[in-house]
Amino acid sequence: MTLYRDSAVVLRTWKLGESDRIVSMLGENSGKIRAVVKGVRKTKSRFGSRLEPLSLVSLLCWKGRELDVVSQAETIELFRETREDLDRLYKANVILEATEQVAQDGYPDPELFRLVVRVLRVLESDNPQMLLGSFIWKLLSLQGYRPQMTVCVVCGSGSSRAGFDFAAGGMLCDEHSGGKRSSPEALDVISRSLDGQLAQVLRIENSPVVSETEVLALQALEVVLERSLRSVRSSIIRH
Repeated sequence: MTLYRDSAVVLRTWKLGESDRIVSMLGENSGKIRAVVKGVRKTKSRFGSRLEPLSLVSLLCWKGRELDVVSQAETIELFRETREDLDRLYKANVILEATEQVAQDGYPDPELFRLVVRVLRVLESDNPQMLLGSFIWKLLSLQGYRPQMTVCVVCGSGSSRAGFDFAAGGMLCDEHSGGKRSSPEALDVISRSLDGQLAQVLRIENSPVVSETEVLALQALEVVLERSLRSVRSSIIRH
């Protein structure tokens, strides 16, 4: 087996046997990593809690045929403020689950890694209202799911921006929007998020466009994944 080092965000874990655990991570240079952490569920495990979801770690791994094996792991960031705040933790769980679902095993994607780390750091320090919706739009764009936002996807007209249908391809004009109407402000936020204007978008607060943009983003993600996110469903059930 080949030994390699990488920095990674822990996305998800699940049990394997009596004492081991499988960890899904997004590596800076390795893409999505699925690795076994041996003995991590034992009381005296040398890994402790370093390989829990929402951790940024430095890894030393052995490359396996199906699953890699973690040899060493050192904590870089734990995002403690996010873990202790329910609203931030909900957003972080959606970010991690969405990333885990769209990232491809073994396919290096440094831009996606940088996006996830940057968003988690912003969430930790500030928790802006527009963060989650904007992240999802950028995530979808990076994975090749970029909606048409300049002209109507039905007729090609750019004279009006009245609706949005991700499954149809993007923006709809007044004539073709039907029941899928959206505010011009929400469509503008989507366009700016896709174009990399995250810093400007994150300044928007206390506006109906915040929830509208987030709902549209989650609906678009459902179209891509062909299901809703577990973390979103759990939040709805609790409320």
